[in-house]
Amino acid sequence: MPGWLRLSFIRSWVFWAIMTLGISGGLVYLALGLLLNPKAVPNCPEIFVPMSSASLRVYCGQLAASKQTLTDLVSALNLVKDIPANDPTRGYVDSNVQRWSLSILRLAEATYQEGNYDEAVNAAKTVPQNVPAYKVVSKRLKQWQETWTKGVALDKETRALLNSSKWVNAYSVAIKLTRLNNRYWATTKYQELADLVQIAKADSAKLDEARQLVKTQDVKTLLKAIEIAKKVDPKSFAQTEAKTLISTAASQMLKLARAKLDNNDWQGALEIANQTPEVSPIKTELQDLINLSQALSHATNTSIAELETAISLVQGIGANSSMYQRAQQSLVAWQLEIQDLAALQHARNLATTGTVKDLQTAITQVQRIPASNPRGKEAAQVVSEWRKQIETVEDTPYMTAADKLAANGTAVGVQNAIAQLNQIRPGRALYPQAQQKVQQWTAELQRAEDGPILTQAESLATSGDLSAAVAMAQRVRRGRAMYAQTQERVNDWQAQLQAANNLASAQRLAGNGTPEALLGAIQAAARVPKSSQLRSQARLLMDNWGAQMLEVAQSTASSDLRRAIAIAKVIPESTSAYGSAQSYVQQWEQQLNPQPTPTQSETDSDSILGN
Repeated sequence: MPGWLRLSFIRSWVFWAIMTLGISGGLVYLALGLLLNPKAVPNCPEIFVPMSSASLRVYCGQLAASKQTLTDLVSALNLVKDIPANDPTRGYVDSNVQRWSLSILRLAEATYQEGNYDEAVNAAKTVPQNVPAYKVVSKRLKQWQETWTKGVALDKETRALLNSSKWVNAYSVAIKLTRLNNRYWATTKYQELADLVQIAKADSAKLDEARQLVKTQDVKTLLKAIEIAKKVDPKSFAQTEAKTLISTAASQMLKLARAKLDNNDWQGALEIANQTPEVSPIKTELQDLINLSQALSHATNTSIAELETAISLVQGIGANSSMYQRAQQSLVAWQLEIQDLAALQHARNLATTGTVKDLQTAITQVQRIPASNPRGKEAAQVVSEWRKQIETVEDTPYMTAADKLAANGTAVGVQNAIAQLNQIRPGRALYPQAQQKVQQWTAELQRAEDGPILTQAESLATSGDLSAAVAMAQRVRRGRAMYAQTQERVNDWQAQLQAANNLASAQRLAGNGTPEALLGAIQAAARVPKSSQLRSQARLLMDNWGAQMLEVAQSTASSDLRRAIAIAKVIPESTSAYGSAQSYVQQWEQQLNPQPTPTQSETDSDSILGN
């Protein structure tokens, strides 16, 4: 057959009709053969494609495509993709490929809508570019990419706003997802972001109370704020706010702990620090404060081992720490203290023998510790104690000798004992004890000397010679042991002498007999002390002289009533005549100033008024 005729024949419908019938017949024959001979059914998953016939590959492709899954449809395409274009089955294959491609696109679309973007794209890209369906696939891929890019951008923007605690703005961006032509972004992803916004907003509202609490300077209140912040879900976007709030509260607590430490209250500082969260901004400084506080705690025990522990704790505090300067100052002080403690311990070991030589050696060693050192005060104290111990050893023989001398009870023995004790100089350890004995023995000597004087004075007083008694008693000098006792007796005797003088003076005045003299006598007698033996005599004389004044007033009243009143008024209240004198004064004043006699008209008026 000529070439042009063969080509014309191939292009004619007759050819394709015959081919279609042939292919269909072949497939029908293949299917019929498989039905009649089940053992001949091919194992499609295991066929070797390059060696398989086109009809077998088409058959297996249709079998796979009938499952309508992306994997099987892609497998179907892979089975027939290498069938040559000039193969008699190619037209039938292309029609199947077109149908399978559309099925792949449909399933890929569903996968895409479910949110499996990469899987959907990879599936869609399996569609051959030479099939008509590929134009639809290409367009769809572009749409998917644009939509997915928008979704990713909106998701990213929403989360960024959530991280910035801009809840309203975040929701405004998230709601734009509902306008995307993708079910996953418009529903699932939108709902996810909306829930995140609501959760973050609710958690943020819970933190409002904590924000107010953080403004205080109270540890308990700050801990309550931290407790509220810790309850925020770690997955919540309000967690950023919560962490910031916790950091702020922790920083406040660190400041409070630092203030305690600055006031040397390491216990209070440690108590606050142990409750403070170890958040990153203050973690190092917080640990430094804890270490320094614990070091100060160990250092208070004042043993070398504890001081070494304290030093090891502060050695880890870095130069950039705010605790560094305090730590270094403490470290230097503790190192000096360790040296001083070692020196003190060695000196104490020497001093335990109690000998003057060892005590002096111990003092020499301890005196090398500067007063400005941490143990300078303690060093000075032990030096003082050891010096007193040395002085006690040196001066005890004087005390012993004095006791022996005073034991014989003689004045000479006591005087010699006092002389022994006076060799102990002021400022020495036994000086107060020695002086106490000196005073005791001196008083005994003075009592032995002055006792007879007081006895003689009392004898003179008993005999009535008070002046001689006073003169005798005044021989006891001021500052001597019996001076106070003697002076008490002198004062008593002098008071008795004064009372006698007063009474004698009063009697002399009363002898004149005038009212003025009698009044002066009463006033002089009144100066006799109540404790005096002459007081009762003075009392009788005062009453007698008061009665005499009243008699003078009565005798004067007949001639000079005003003079009588004047005399009676000055009679002292302390006399027994006072009451009578006041009655006479009232009577005599009425006589001087009589009441006027009422007139007849006044009497009538009183009668009318009912008076």
